Amino acid sequence: MNFKKFISSRKGKSAIIILILLTVFIVYLLYLISGLPSLEQLENPKQELSTKVYSVDGEILDYFYIKNRTTVPLSQLPPHLVNALIATEDRNFYKHWGVDLPRFVRAMIKNIFTGFSEGGASTITQQLARNLYELKGTRESFFKTITRKMREFITALQIERTYTKTEILEMYLSESYFGRSAYGIASASQIYFGKMPSKLTLTESALLIGMLKGPATYDPFNHAERALNRRNTVIEQMIKYKFITDEEGAQFKKEPLNVIPLDKNLHAGIAPHFVEMVRQQLLQKSETYGFDIYRDGLSVYTTLDSRMQKYANRAVEEHLSQYQAAFNKSWNWKNHKEELQRAISMAIRTSDEYRNAETGAERDSIARAFRRSAKFIDSVKKTASRIEVGFVALNHENGNILAMVGGAEFKSFKYGLNHVTQIVRQPGSAFKPFVYTVAIDNGYPPCYQILNQPVTLIMADGKRWTPQNFDGKFGGMCTIREAIKYSINLIAIRTILEIAPVSTVIRYAKQ
Repeated sequence: MNFKKFISSRKGKSAIIILILLTVFIVYLLYLISGLPSLEQLENPKQELSTKVYSVDGEILDYFYIKNRTTVPLSQLPPHLVNALIATEDRNFYKHWGVDLPRFVRAMIKNIFTGFSEGGASTITQQLARNLYELKGTRESFFKTITRKMREFITALQIERTYTKTEILEMYLSESYFGRSAYGIASASQIYFGKMPSKLTLTESALLIGMLKGPATYDPFNHAERALNRRNTVIEQMIKYKFITDEEGAQFKKEPLNVIPLDKNLHAGIAPHFVEMVRQQLLQKSETYGFDIYRDGLSVYTTLDSRMQKYANRAVEEHLSQYQAAFNKSWNWKNHKEELQRAISMAIRTSDEYRNAETGAERDSIARAFRRSAKFIDSVKKTASRIEVGFVALNHENGNILAMVGGAEFKSFKYGLNHVTQIVRQPGSAFKPFVYTVAIDNGYPPCYQILNQPVTLIMADGKRWTPQNFDGKFGGMCTIREAIKYSINLIAIRTILEIAPVSTVIRYAKQ
C-alpha cells in the first residue's frame, strides 16, 4: 500500500491520532512518575523533628525546632483520639488499601465540574502522602491539580504496601499540622492543653482532630465559637459511627474548650538562659559533627537540675522585688539626667519604627515624637533602672552547672544577654577567697588577726590610692574568718601586702 495514500486515508488519520494520543499519554506518564517519591523516601521518610533538651533529673527544659514535631507511638495515644480521627477523616480506613475508590471517583467527578473548589475525599493515607512527600500545592492550574491528585493516589497505594495501618496512623498524627507551630499531636497537646497526648480527654481530642481541617480557621484562641462548633461536629461523627452513644455525645458537647491561656504558651521555660547557652554550643558543634538541631530530633542531656532551677527562680523573684523597691526609693532621675538622655537615645535608635524609616527626615520626626511621649519616657526609665541578676549554682568537683538564672526577665527571655556568661565585670569581692587561701596555705590560721585600718598605696602611675571599707568604718584587729565572712576590703588588702605574696595569689587564681 502506498504510504502517502494510507496517511491520507481514514484509517491512516485514525492511526496518527492514536499515535499522538499514545505519545502524549507516555510523556504525561513519565512526567507523573518523575514527581513521585523514590523507594528510599517511601521506606525512610525524612521528618523534621524538634530537638529536646533534658535536665539531669529527666525533665524537658525546652525544644529547638523549625517545625515543632515529636513522634509518639500509637500505643501511647488514647483510643478516643484515633476514633475521632477515623470518624471524621476516613471511616473506611481499616477497609481500603490507601484509596477509598468509590468515594475518590465521586469526588473527582464532582470537583471537575466545580473546578476543584470542593476538595475532600482524601483518605488518611492520601493526606499522609500529601504532607509527608510535599505533594500539596496552592493556586494550581487544573492540569497541576489533576496531576497532584494522581500522584497522591499512587503514593497512597505505595504507602499501604510499605507500612501497616498502625504505622500509617502514627506517622499521620506525628506529621499533621495543628497550627501555632505545632506539627504532630505531641506538640499540639502541649501547646493547647499543656499536657502529654496520652492524657487528652475525648473533647480535647475532638478539638485537635477538628482543627486538622483548617488550623487557622478553627484556632480556639482567635475563633473560640467556630472551634467549639467544629469540635462538636467531630463528636457528632463519633456518635454517627458508633464510637460513643448519643447520651455520651450530648454530655461531651456541653463541655467548654478548656484550652490553656495563651500567655502560658509564651513561657520561656524554667531555664531559658541556660538553654540558650546550650543552643549556641550545639550550633558550634553542628558544623563539626554534621547535625541540624532544628530538624534532626536530637535528645540533649544536660547537667542542670530542674528542682534546683525552680528554687533558683523563686529566690531571684523574691529578692529582686525587694532590691528593686529599695533601689527605686533611692534613685532619682533628676540627679542622672545625662544617663537618662543616653538611655532614651539608645531606645529610639533600636526601635523598629526608627530602624525601618527610609529617610533621615523620617527618623528625625520619629525621634521627636518619641521624646515628646510621656509613656515612652516612662518605659525607658523603668527599663534603665531595672536591677539585673546573674545566678549560677555549680558542682565544684566537676564544674557541672546545676542551676542558672541569667537575668531579671527570665520569664520572658528571648535571646538577650546572659548575665552569668556574657557580661564582663570586675571580680570584686569574688577574688578575696584566692587571697585568703594563699594566706592559709602559707600557715596562717583562720583565727589570725590583721589590723583593720586604712592604708595608702602608690600605684604604678605614681598616683596615691587609699581604699576604704564598703560601710566606711574601720578600727581594731580582725580575724581572717571574720574578714571573709563580712567581705572587709582593708583586711584583704593588708593580707596581700603582709602574708599572701601577689605572685602566689595570681598563680592560685589561674589554677
